[in-house]
Amino acid sequence: MGRHKKNWQSQTADELAGASEVRWLWRGAEVLALAGIALTSYFVFFSNATPAVSAPVAKRKAQNIDQLLAMTPEQLANVDIAEMNLLCATGLSGAENLDIDQCLDTLDRWAERVRKETERHLYRLTDPEYKQEAEYIQHSEARFRAAWLVSVLQEDIGAHYYSGFVPQDVEVPPIQTSKETFIHGLMDHDDAHKAFGGNCVSLPVAYAAVGRRLGYPIKIVCAKEHSFCRWEGLGHTNPAWRDRFNFDGAGKGFSIDPDEFYVSWPRKSTPDQILLAGWLKSLTPQQELALFVATRGHVLTSVKQDYLNAQLAYAHAVRLWPTSVQMLQWLSVTTTKIYEQQLAAHPEAFRQMAERNRGANEAWPRVK
Repeated sequence: MGRHKKNWQSQTADELAGASEVRWLWRGAEVLALAGIALTSYFVFFSNATPAVSAPVAKRKAQNIDQLLAMTPEQLANVDIAEMNLLCATGLSGAENLDIDQCLDTLDRWAERVRKETERHLYRLTDPEYKQEAEYIQHSEARFRAAWLVSVLQEDIGAHYYSGFVPQDVEVPPIQTSKETFIHGLMDHDDAHKAFGGNCVSLPVAYAAVGRRLGYPIKIVCAKEHSFCRWEGLGHTNPAWRDRFNFDGAGKGFSIDPDEFYVSWPRKSTPDQILLAGWLKSLTPQQELALFVATRGHVLTSVKQDYLNAQLAYAHAVRLWPTSVQMLQWLSVTTTKIYEQQLAAHPEAFRQMAERNRGANEAWPRVK
């Protein structure tokens, strides 16, 4: 579910394009003095700033979803989150032309673009010209990097929500294609602006995939009918990255909100629901895979009513995340659907069986 959010970089839209620097060209003689001050502060800041982070190329750990699901938790910890996500989309409607290696290469390029733009603009943390933006992110380098991660992916590269803002009181429409919920929907065109897009299930994964390529300690967090990112860097070896905060870019723009915000947005949830579903907690790699394979089940049920294969997907999700009652509910609902299909297909056989077991086993339905 998308939403309109504040974008600290675009208090005025031209700031991202560097319009303030352009305006300086018309200020006459004072431009030399201002440029000298800015240049001096730039080099002073970068002499103490965090070194540039490289974007390592991820290598495939599995060739198909079966290999992925056979991995141990220790093995999954070394698998690229993007690879996990894309493997879970294979064979689904909308993923007929999915090229996983090409998608991973695209994410590598995106990461390098984010790295360059972030490093190029780090001076804004100390430049008085951007005081308001620096105050919004509490002068935190970690928050700056998260903000520019989302900003570059949205504004420069073109990652976007596929259907626009969905009001809180409007039911989310049924899934029509895997491109809505898996990250290949963001990359089905060379120009991401023209790609299908994503939603609040796939966009946080893209942010995490790119951010992790830059070494960022980004986790995925679930809420009711929503997921978002969390910077989990309190124990990081880099002091400038020792921060913990939620950030969101599922709609247009970037926002930082506390856990309490997601108790009522995008859907209201109760304390017992949060506890039983495992919401508002940073996911482990195993739980991330559970989320992706459950999403696979959602696509199978919504697009083709393929309850048998959806049941298998949900069963894997339960195995991977056994403490999540939500996974169990999805499995239970799908199993009931399969039972109802069989009941409708063989009414006489079920009637006879019910008669024989009447009184002996009340679990069997009474067929009228």
